[in-house]
Amino acid sequence: MINRQVESNSRIQFDKLQEVTAIVEPDRRKVFASWLQILNEEGIPYVLGGAFAVYAYTGVWRDTKDLDVFLRPGDLRKALDALKAGGFETEIRSVFWLAKVHYKPYFMDLIFGTSSTQFLIDDSWFEFSQPIEILGVRSRLIALEELIASKVYMAKSDRFDGANIVHLIRCVKGRIDWQRILTHLKDNQEILLWYLLFFDFVYPSHSDYLPQELMVKLFEEIRENWSRPKRPGAFRGMLLDPLAFAVDCKAWNYENGCHLVPLVDKRGELV
Repeated sequence: MINRQVESNSRIQFDKLQEVTAIVEPDRRKVFASWLQILNEEGIPYVLGGAFAVYAYTGVWRDTKDLDVFLRPGDLRKALDALKAGGFETEIRSVFWLAKVHYKPYFMDLIFGTSSTQFLIDDSWFEFSQPIEILGVRSRLIALEELIASKVYMAKSDRFDGANIVHLIRCVKGRIDWQRILTHLKDNQEILLWYLLFFDFVYPSHSDYLPQELMVKLFEEIRENWSRPKRPGAFRGMLLDPLAFAVDCKAWNYENGCHLVPLVDKRGELV
């Protein structure tokens, strides 16, 4: 069950999406709205993420020329066909997680996985989403937990979403279904502890927002793991930044822990 405290708290910010109409210039607003309308008309389930979702929960606006929507891999081909029929340029940027729609200088990211393919966009992303209206179009907003989960692997040398994550935790005062995030993270749950410690560093006056018992549990699991036999060459840096950590695999013989599995083919059809 969704935490009703979280749902109530997050709804407080939804009215801020109405203000986006005044923030976004008319040309961009028209393009973004047309993309969402096409998805709606085709009956394609999606949730809105990215800068608009962060703004909805925190009130912090990042001016952007892109629109992020999350959808199931099996719905990608239908979405691309509909958007192309609407006169927009489309491309499969990565068969593992990303397609794009272009109308220069604007674009939309159609996200159907994560860059490290650690989890899929599945039914739970829609089960916990919230109905909203944005730019005059009825849509669904990504739930807070899935928004955080979508950002934890964004820790590259040229992009770190840690500030977004700690802002999200702060603005809902830590009222988050942490277990749902852990379920998305599967075997990499300790990465959540990293962000929780980061929050404690950034906001020492808000330690009461942290799931302290969970943090202790995660650290105890890490400490227990220290005493277990290690697999030589075990390495997870490639899950975070395949460019910065490539040297570890190429020159220092660590294993590539990022086992990429295509979710769609080059046409966007489900594999």
